[in-house]
Amino acid sequence: MSREAMESLAASEELVRRMRADAAAAAKQSIADARESGERLIAEAIRKSTEEIGELARQSDEKAKADAQDLAGNNENRKAVMRAKAESRVDQAVALIVERIVNS
Repeated sequence: MSREAMESLAASEELVRRMRADAAAAAKQSIADARESGERLIAEAIRKSTEEIGELARQSDEKAKADAQDLAGNNENRKAVMRAKAESRVDQAVALIVERIVNS
């Protein structure tokens, strides 16, 4: 094999080695970029879900307070109705007792 052919072969081999090294470096960089992008996306998803959870908890608390107030109002109404019925029956009971005493 001639000297020129050997030099050409050596140059070609060196070129292939450099190309492989460049391709490997590019692949590593692509992997690093993809990992970084993925981590950013995950961090953003965590941030958004944390905000949404906070908002849902706030809304749930507000609804629970409103429901509790509504229930308390309903209980007060029921209590007033029961008291009115009881008071009207007291008058009837007193009248019945007086009538029995008078008639005995």
